[in-house]
Parts: sequence; structure tokens; C-alpha cells
Amino acid sequence: MSCIIRIAGLRTVNVCPSWAATTSRKFGYSSMVRSDNKMAKKWLVNLSLVNLEPKYFHVRYDLASGPGGQNVNKVNTKCTLTLPDLSKCSLFPEEIKSQLISKRMKYYSPNSDSITIQSDETRSREQNRTRCFEKLVDSIKETCYFAKDADIKDIKRWQSIKERTKNLRLKQKKFNSEKKKTRKQLF
Repeated sequence: MSCIIRIAGLRTVNVCPSWAATTSRKFGYSSMVRSDNKMAKKWLVNLSLVNLEPKYFHVRYDLASGPGGQNVNKVNTKCTLTLPDLSKCSLFPEEIKSQLISKRMKYYSPNSDSITIQSDETRSREQNRTRCFEKLVDSIKETCYFAKDADIKDIKRWQSIKERTKNLRLKQKKFNSEKKKTRKQLF
């Protein structure tokens, strides 16, 4: 798995994620990583059926099963939507792809590195195709998560809790130390 870093806005480099994190802290690239997260978050919020380009997907129609009479037996209405090579696909931002792969999205198959979605809910090909894309959008939005930025109020509260627990721990250690010192003096 690799991470993309843009250096000075001029060059894009694929690197190991651990190297990227270390280097970004050392040389101040963390703002670029945060901006990529912001872009991915914005992409996720704006994701809709209109944003998905059909050229990345393979669409196949088959005979559907279940009720529907002769229409089911004669017309290929079941839609199977496949996005091959998810890890190499340029449709999604890197942060989104990594979350879809690592969190095991419902429709993701790691063996073939693809997303496969089927729909045979209606008697119409186009409605089933649209339903497949809707399932994909819903699943991506359900799987991917970006933490919200913490408020200053919350950060101050966390720091005060941390300081308070630290003081309690040190006070308890001091008490135990004094108790042990008194034992040594008795003997």
C-alpha cells in the first residue's frame, strides 16, 4: 500500500505510508496530508450518482430470478455492476480507497480487487442499473469516515482531565513510597 505526497505542489511521489508520516512530521508536510484529507472529506460529502463516471464500470445484464412472469424468463433485466482493480482506480481519492479496502466494504472482493453490485429489484434495466449505482454511493458513504476537528473547548477539557489524572497518579505513587519508607525504618 502506498501513499501519495505532493512536494511543493510540483511533483507527486508514491511512498510507503510510514515513511510519509515520519517525513511529514520532520519536514512539515503534515498540512499537505491534512489538505488531502479535507479534499477526500469534501469528495465524500459531494458524492452522488452524477459524480460517478460510467466509463470506470463494467455493466452486465443477465436473466433475473424470482417473480415477474415471462418478463423474467425472456428479458435480461438483472444488472451486475463491476469496478475492477479498485486499488488502481483513479475515480476515488487515495484516502477513500484505503478505507474501502481496509474496512472491507460490503461489496468489495479482495481476491479480485473489485467491487461488484447486483440489482434485480425492478423489471427495468435502467432502474436496476441506477439502483446499483445508488447502492454503491450508499455503501461508500456508510463505510468511509473522517473524524471531525476537535473544538478548543473539548481540547482544553481533555487536557484538564489528563492533568488531573496525572496528579492523582503521582499523589498515589508518593503515598505508596512514603508507606514503604516507614516500613524500612521499623526494621
